[in-house]
Amino acid sequence: MIGWWQRRSLRFRLAAWYASGGTLLLVAFSATIYLYVASSLALPIDHQLRRDLAVIRDRLTISSAGAVLWEGRPLTPATPWSHPLPWFELWNEEGRLAHRASSLGDETAASLRTPPLPGRESVGILPLNPAISVRTLSLPYAYPGLPEGWMLRVFHIHTPVQDTLSALLGIIVIALPAVVSALVIGGYALTRRWLKPLDVMVSEAAQISASDLGRRLPVANPHDELGRLATVFNLTLDRLESAFRDLDRFVGDAAHELRRPLTSLRTVGEVGLLRERTAPEYRDLIGSMLEEEHRIQALVHRLLELAGAESSGRIDHRQPVRLDELVGNCAAELAILAEARGQRLEWVAAPATTVTDPVLLQQALRNLIDNALKYSPDGATVRITLRDEGAQHRIEVVDQGPGIPSEHRARLAERFFRAGHGGDKARPGFGLGLSITKVYMRVLGGALLYERADEGGSRFSLILPKGGAGPVATAAAV
Repeated sequence: MIGWWQRRSLRFRLAAWYASGGTLLLVAFSATIYLYVASSLALPIDHQLRRDLAVIRDRLTISSAGAVLWEGRPLTPATPWSHPLPWFELWNEEGRLAHRASSLGDETAASLRTPPLPGRESVGILPLNPAISVRTLSLPYAYPGLPEGWMLRVFHIHTPVQDTLSALLGIIVIALPAVVSALVIGGYALTRRWLKPLDVMVSEAAQISASDLGRRLPVANPHDELGRLATVFNLTLDRLESAFRDLDRFVGDAAHELRRPLTSLRTVGEVGLLRERTAPEYRDLIGSMLEEEHRIQALVHRLLELAGAESSGRIDHRQPVRLDELVGNCAAELAILAEARGQRLEWVAAPATTVTDPVLLQQALRNLIDNALKYSPDGATVRITLRDEGAQHRIEVVDQGPGIPSEHRARLAERFFRAGHGGDKARPGFGLGLSITKVYMRVLGGALLYERADEGGSRFSLILPKGGAGPVATAAAV
């Protein structure tokens, strides 16, 4: 049963629950109304029977000879009885009718010949004929000189109540199925209308594929549950589309940048096979091929590094970091490269501490220093400065290179972009350093800035929020 129910559509289950719940409520409501009306209509008659009983006890007496007296006058079957007077019967201890006082004829009152149950009080309804019924109140009747077992039965016409209840019951029996049918049809229609946006969403979602991630689910009402679901789903599609776009860009970037070294590698091999060569010549060819292979390996490593940094949405290794020590370590490590070209590294770093990922920050700073050394002439000085600027720390790297032309500054962080040095092998690189650095700083909650130095070179700055809180905002960010 549960499996059958679960295989039904949500629209069917909602309509079924709606109809079932509405039917149960209607049945309970109808039963409550019927019982209330029945008790309300019968209650006045019961009160009337009690009032009649009080009148009878006050006026009815039994003589010492056993004659029935009403207000002291004997009652006989021939005594006329007017309607306003209470109707009653007296039954002796043998269950025989001793006297009946009513304006009913003998034929009409034939059904009253059944004696009441002796010894206890009871209330009931007795039919006189198909059109008339009476409500009765029976109870033991004790009077001085009478033996035990006598019963007094008071009765009153019950027909108006019965007619009203029958009419009410008929209305309920006829109206209830119609209302239930309306509930079922209306419930299904309402659930169909309310869930129609879900059908549209399913239809649209079925057409979304990896090759068509630009489609979005329609949001009919952004304030209801379905609208919020569609909004969240669209946001997920935005992130998925962005991830696919980054993947396509990564593949395209890799293919673009790997094409040249692979072509060079193949060309060197093909040239080497054109004729017989001496051992030194083969050694030179193999050396050239290894240089290209090393270049390819370095490029793949940087591309993977960039892709990994962009896919990371959080920092897993935040810890307190002494920024002055980190700057000093980076500068000391790269000072060897500077000495090889006759360059100098100078750094000034006052003691400062923040909470960040030291590995990402160190790599970002190494990229800036490496670029500064790469584009500065022999004998130049590269200065590194750590400053406290209130709510943030600034690490500046200033070189004495040619600077960045103004028309190229907007593209500084683009992948594989190298301003004015696209084919200069004297300055090796892939144009990925600043792209990786910008991603690192975004992940760290900071920013990468560029300014033209006073001496004509470039001033790159790493902005870090104090205490690891971020992100920082600046209009000059790369």
